[in-house]
Amino acid sequence: MQAAVRRKLAMAVRVRDFNRAHPSDDPTFMKVVTALEERLARADALAIQQRDGTLEQHGSIVRRQELRRLMRSELLPQLVRAGERAVAQRPELAGFFRMPAPNCPNKVFLTAAQAMYARALEVKDLLAELGMSSAMLDELGKCVAEFEKVTEAAHEGRRDHVGASADLKTVADEIVGLVALLDGLNRYRFRYDSELLAAWQSASDVVGPFRAKPAEPIADGTGGASAPSGDGAVAA
Repeated sequence: MQAAVRRKLAMAVRVRDFNRAHPSDDPTFMKVVTALEERLARADALAIQQRDGTLEQHGSIVRRQELRRLMRSELLPQLVRAGERAVAQRPELAGFFRMPAPNCPNKVFLTAAQAMYARALEVKDLLAELGMSSAMLDELGKCVAEFEKVTEAAHEGRRDHVGASADLKTVADEIVGLVALLDGLNRYRFRYDSELLAAWQSASDVVGPFRAKPAEPIADGTGGASAPSGDGAVAA
């Protein structure tokens, strides 16, 4: 979640709690408060969607890396070795069983693995005689299918995360508008109560962003101040 959005939502929670502690039976006030609480509930749902999307994307990417490593280190090399031996008996198989480039994109890797697996199924009996066991071929098929599945899950997780992030920004901006309406109403309500007015102002303030304080000048021993030491300071 973006820091600016997070600050706005934190402010909205303080405003909601303040208004619950100091309610009003004014119909206009009540309508604005209801709208604020609805927007907050929507923001909570979007925050969950954003988090779930992030976790799904990350988990899918990690699993895809594991599958790719397994296929590249064990299953595909064995298929390539058996396939090279098979060419002596089936010349038409030449060029079908080649390892994809180490750093090729995931889409290219998947396409190559799918094509090799499909071709291997057509000659699996021959490959089994030449070193590619049925168990390894079956596992390769499962890995290829799961690789495609987790890739789709990673894309879906990213869509959920990006979509929720955009919607959260919109909701946060809507909340700021509603708080501005409440600000006018509460300033009017508490115009003769300085304590509650100050409490309201504190609750409705968006804290941050925080910035580092500039360096203070260093006394030079002559009653004046010198610039802080660094590349920009020039010795007299």
